[in-house]
Amino acid sequence: MKRYQKFLVFWIINSLTLYLSNIFFPNALAIGNSILVPYQSIVLSGFVWSAVLWYTEVVLKDMEIPTKSNSSMMLAYFAVNFSTVWLMARFSFITGLGVANFLYVAGIAFVANLVHYFAWQYMAKKK
Repeated sequence: MKRYQKFLVFWIINSLTLYLSNIFFPNALAIGNSILVPYQSIVLSGFVWSAVLWYTEVVLKDMEIPTKSNSSMMLAYFAVNFSTVWLMARFSFITGLGVANFLYVAGIAFVANLVHYFAWQYMAKKK
């Protein structure tokens, strides 16, 4: 049950990150398209992003990437966050998420990485 709670927490975090990014940088981030209204796009993109993060831990273990130190873990998850947001923006006709350029993607990934780290720390203390 705890693993599903983590998924839900990260889904909410990712959706809020996208929503707040759109509020603070409206010219850099486009939410919604001809098929999805903005709130549907935020929920769907947050879900896709959380699903990728859900399987990242398993993939990192299979690839034998060390995640014991915080720096290697943060770097690996930054790469995953960056590539996920970039791919969601590239497939904007499906997700409804558009980003102006890769620097904004890097900023979103960096902020999300910090928020994810603090969420992991908080959930680890709750165990």
